Amino acid sequence: MFKMKFFKLSLIVIAVLFLSSCKSRNILGSWEFIEVYEGIVINNIDALKTKENNSEKGMGILVFNDNQTFTSMDLKGNYQKTKNLLKLKYTIDKDTVLMKISYLDKNYLLISSISERPTSWFYRKIKN
Repeated sequence: MFKMKFFKLSLIVIAVLFLSSCKSRNILGSWEFIEVYEGIVINNIDALKTKENNSEKGMGILVFNDNQTFTSMDLKGNYQKTKNLLKLKYTIDKDTVLMKISYLDKNYLLISSISERPTSWFYRKIKN
C-alpha cells in the first residue's frame, strides 16, 4: 500500500516539475527587441542580460499569440514552434522564414536566422 502511494506521489511531483519547466520555455507573450547581431549566431546570453536597447535598428515588439499568430512591428503572420525551430510565415510574404531558437526562458528570447549570412535577434520578455 505504501509503495503505491509513494509511486502516485512521485508521478505527481514529476508531472508538476515537467509542466513548470515547459512553461518557462513558452514563447507566448510580448517580447521587447533589444539588439540585432548581423553575421553571427549567438548561443549564450549571459553577457546580453544587462543590455538595454541602444540599437540603430530602433525599437520594436514581437508578440506571439496562443492561436499561432504573431505580430512583429506592423507585420502579421502565423508561426509554428517545434522544439528549437521557429517557422514564421508573414501574411505579405509567400516564403516561410526558418529561425533557430538559440535561447528561450521566461525572461529572454534569442533567435537566429538559418541562412548563409546568419543574424541573431535578442529580446526581453515584457511583463504584464
